[in-house]
Amino acid sequence: METTGVLPTSAPLEVCGFPVDRALSPDHPSYLAIGPGGRGVALKKLDAECLLSGTLHPIVRDRLNRVRELAHPGVANLFGVGSEGADAYLIWEYVEGVAFEAYVNDKARTPREMATLARELILAVDLLHMQGIVHGALIGNNIIIAAGGSVRLTHISPLLYHDPAVDVECLLNLLEQMAASIGDQPDAFTNLLTDARHGRISLRQLATGLAALNESRDEQAAHEEETPRSVHRRRALIGAAVAVVLGLAIAWGVWQLIESGRFGSSQSVRFPFRSQSD
Repeated sequence: METTGVLPTSAPLEVCGFPVDRALSPDHPSYLAIGPGGRGVALKKLDAECLLSGTLHPIVRDRLNRVRELAHPGVANLFGVGSEGADAYLIWEYVEGVAFEAYVNDKARTPREMATLARELILAVDLLHMQGIVHGALIGNNIIIAAGGSVRLTHISPLLYHDPAVDVECLLNLLEQMAASIGDQPDAFTNLLTDARHGRISLRQLATGLAALNESRDEQAAHEEETPRSVHRRRALIGAAVAVVLGLAIAWGVWQLIESGRFGSSQSVRFPFRSQSD
């Protein structure tokens, strides 16, 4: 979860019993705090509409309970809800990494890294839907790319959403931002996004189509890289063959000279001792 600033002077030093390290957003009360065992936790204030008579609305409570029970490697863990005076805060796992917007705007990212991110993001959202949860707040700041390149979704909306199309629309908008950076086949990827937007293919099929495009691009890149290597290898083999032929020709010529007696001394070699029969 990428930090967006330093702790404002007006920010509390402690929220829900956790020492606050710094603010995470200038637009909404959310903080990085120090949790049990020194691990970081993200505290995000719940909107007033999530409360009923000062406590969690029953529908919100049921949704948050389902989020806490998620078994999803691509979603940050929700630890619980804390209270601070009349306010309530969601206590999330703090995920170290780079937010989506900063990641995709980094010119140093390769097409393979971008394509991998796109596919992991699609599969993370699809798996969430398979578990019956709609994220409801799928924006760039709620998508974190960890150091190893894995995608983690954070801050699932506490409000109840039933229609996965809410996430699909947001997801496709994010993927369209990435289309030009995916590689040398932006048109093919854009066509896949169009099919997904019109319901002609599912998210899983979109991920499969993206994987096929990646494989095709990698094969083309490998072929383009192999072509100069093949030329170099062929030239090396031809040079080695010529060297062998020349070496054999020289050896044959030397042997012929020896056999004809024109190489070295023409006198017979005499040994400085006699045989026992003399």
